[in-house]
Amino acid sequence: MIKFLAHLSGTLLVLLVALIQPWAAPAAIVLVVVGWWWRWAAIGAVLLVIGVLALFDTGLVSAAAAGLVATAYLLNIATVTAPRGVVPTTLPSVVGAVLWTAAAGAAALLPVELVWAPVVAPVLVILLSSILTYSITTARRRPPVTSPPQAVVEAEEKPATRAEQ
Repeated sequence: MIKFLAHLSGTLLVLLVALIQPWAAPAAIVLVVVGWWWRWAAIGAVLLVIGVLALFDTGLVSAAAAGLVATAYLLNIATVTAPRGVVPTTLPSVVGAVLWTAAAGAAALLPVELVWAPVVAPVLVILLSSILTYSITTARRRPPVTSPPQAVVEAEEKPATRAEQ
């Protein structure tokens, strides 16, 4: 199933490039096919898509679709050679990709014209995702509190002296 999803998302990546700029499609085909064996080529295919999107000023929907397809491609191509049982496209990864795409689309549709927004936006996105990730992971790492307070434990372990007996 992982191979199928990797091949399918690679094919969709090539079709997306071919629809936007047909002369870049042969390079995308080569990078996607080579990416099945060498992961650096898969990264090159995604960077090619980013370059085509940036150079030819496509719309928001094309960029969002390309982002989702590239995410699916990289998730699946990275685990083609993984041991059995590794599943890259879980419900949280799919929901996360779709929600971040929706958030980016909503932010792009805002009619705010700030000159400094392109500089601040990536920093805010990284900050927000690190805060969210940290709060989720720390909640899972906390050990359960089942032991009595330390002072009570030390009092119980302390041997009695002759004067106390």
